[in-house]
Amino acid sequence: MSTSRVLIVTQTSDDSTQIAHTITRMGFVADTQQTTRFEVSASKEEYDLVLLNGDQASQNVQHMLQQMRSSTVHQRIGVIAVTDQETDEHLARLWELGVHDFITRPINALVLEARVKSVLQQQASLKKIDAQNALLELKMEELQLQKEVLTEQKTSIAQANEEITDSISYARRIQDAMLPAEKEIKSSLPASFILFRPRNIVSGNFYWFAKKQLADYYHKLILAVGDCTGQGVPGAFMSMIGDSLLNHTVHDLDIHEPDQILGEMDRGVWAKLHQNDNNNRDGMDLSLCMVDIKAKLLKFAGARQNLVYFQNNELFFIQGDERKIGGMKRENTPDALFQLHSIDVSIPTEVYLFTDGYQNQLGNDPLHQVNTNRFHKLLREIHHHPAQEQLQLLEDRLASWDDSEKPSNTNATGLTDDVLIWYFKLDL
Repeated sequence: MSTSRVLIVTQTSDDSTQIAHTITRMGFVADTQQTTRFEVSASKEEYDLVLLNGDQASQNVQHMLQQMRSSTVHQRIGVIAVTDQETDEHLARLWELGVHDFITRPINALVLEARVKSVLQQQASLKKIDAQNALLELKMEELQLQKEVLTEQKTSIAQANEEITDSISYARRIQDAMLPAEKEIKSSLPASFILFRPRNIVSGNFYWFAKKQLADYYHKLILAVGDCTGQGVPGAFMSMIGDSLLNHTVHDLDIHEPDQILGEMDRGVWAKLHQNDNNNRDGMDLSLCMVDIKAKLLKFAGARQNLVYFQNNELFFIQGDERKIGGMKRENTPDALFQLHSIDVSIPTEVYLFTDGYQNQLGNDPLHQVNTNRFHKLLREIHHHPAQEQLQLLEDRLASWDDSEKPSNTNATGLTDDVLIWYFKLDL
């Protein structure tokens, strides 16, 4: 701890000697100056206390005190006035000039010692508070700087997020344009609906439709529902590959049998993603129907996707193959990769193609999210309603999904997966 320094100013010779003796006895350093021409700002010494002649309140003394009060370095120097006067008016004048305490002549050493200690302690406390305030201000400045940096980062992130969202929203318009038009589907399947809800802005699910006119009185309808690897942007890229391969297989290669279409799709994904030469194992689940209007026959093949249909109010379930389109490396595999199923639709038949997204919404147990039985029960309850009423019932079920059943990691849409259900009724 440093020794306090005391400056004795404009005192009489006797007073200066007595004050200096008392200060020295207290263990402090005492300096004496017999002039008021003291420029605090120019002083090389740092004083903790000044004792001045309170009866010489001249302009020079006032100037010195004003300098001390205006200087951030010296404003905490304690000031004790030595005076002969104790009138209220005189003491008030001293307080106004910035004096902290006073002693009267003749000087009593014990009183002087007590006043010096009191003022030094008071000013030391104020210096400590000043230091704490300075540290607090520094921390506040640092916090303000951090706040400004965070605000700038937040603005930058928000701008980047807006740009990304705008870009993905534009991609959604492209994906929507890729999907078959509702008017085209309704012209061939008037009793139908498609429930399509992406988990994110764009979807890894997609649907595809074609009408192959073989004669004026004979045509085939080909329908596909796909669920690609990934969600959002990666899934959307895969869905565009799926759409392109379906167009090539059905329209360019003129392949109409569902099992053959899936086989060609599998080879196409392998070729486009060069899966023979790398570790890419992306692909898609796909269900594919061909409706032969003339033969009143529906043919189905599924790659890890299934089909449900109703006839005479009875539910029938056809399970697709366990292999998906692309992804898995297969050697020495026969040409018939997928099994073909045929259904007689000479009587009214209601058909459901779907990905597993809607079923995942119903799953409460994370280990068994795809709740097939529960989904089938829901279809039994709604299948006898007209198509648009069924669509509304399915949408309402999603909207009223109990919060207690929602997994904690759902996104803003409240969906855990992309949702796609395609219903159509055949009355040939």
